[in-house]
Amino acid sequence: MKTLLPLIVAVVIAPFLASPAIADDSDPEKIIKYRQDFMQAVKNHNNSIKAIVNGAVPFNNHLDMHLASLEKLFGEVNSLFPEGSDFGETKAKPAVWDNPQKFSETVQKSQQALTEFKQVVDSGDMNKARSAFKNFGRSSCGSCHKSFKEKD
Repeated sequence: MKTLLPLIVAVVIAPFLASPAIADDSDPEKIIKYRQDFMQAVKNHNNSIKAIVNGAVPFNNHLDMHLASLEKLFGEVNSLFPEGSDFGETKAKPAVWDNPQKFSETVQKSQQALTEFKQVVDSGDMNKARSAFKNFGRSSCGSCHKSFKEKD
């Protein structure tokens, strides 16, 4: 319950903390570039977790660091898509801005999938963690990309 309470609080207040529009002095192109770099960081943490749970690298002691980083990153995803950043060199679909409620709900589901994956990792069973990682990928990044990101 202790672990769940901060997640619930974050999910409830995150939409209120997200900036509804780009400040007048912000450069939308820089915001888009930042968003892309941010998402690359998410991808890199996921790739590191995958390498660990698949036994490709001997850094099991790094799992908690990567999971904690993803928790923090996932908590900021909604703020990365302010009004006025829906153009230019971006692969974000218009649905992010056209249906912000669905986008927010999808991000919340990603956060929940991460929490569930983390619980499996905390059990220490790498076989279960390997399987849970695949489910986490489909339920989090995969789910969001399906509705809100153009294909590469």
